[in-house]
Amino acid sequence: MSDSNAELVRRALDRFNESGAPAWDLYAPDLIFTTRGDLERTSSFHGHEGFAQALERFHEVWGPIRFEVVEIVGNDPLVAMLRIDLQGRESGVPVSVDEAWSVWFRDGKMSRIEQHATKPEALEAAGLE
Repeated sequence: MSDSNAELVRRALDRFNESGAPAWDLYAPDLIFTTRGDLERTSSFHGHEGFAQALERFHEVWGPIRFEVVEIVGNDPLVAMLRIDLQGRESGVPVSVDEAWSVWFRDGKMSRIEQHATKPEALEAAGLE
């Protein structure tokens, strides 16, 4: 079952790419989602409601979002290297961002997600360095 958590992350991002909304059944009800602190102050959001609020804030600035998994390291926790394609809501300018997420799991669901600017930062946060 070493690939099960990696597959869960891939499924969650694929479903987000298809619908533009989280696949709530893949996230723990008490999920903690922490934004990266290099762009603005780090913020943590709690539960499905908090995660939805974080996405709402993000969509105030960005239009369509598409995730591509570049690499996954580890299992629980794991680090997912992502390429994120965005489009400025007002400007329409397309942007690609590389980002790393540290992800923890409980009961077959993602229970904690931390965004990081770099793979080394995410590996350190996950204790995988």
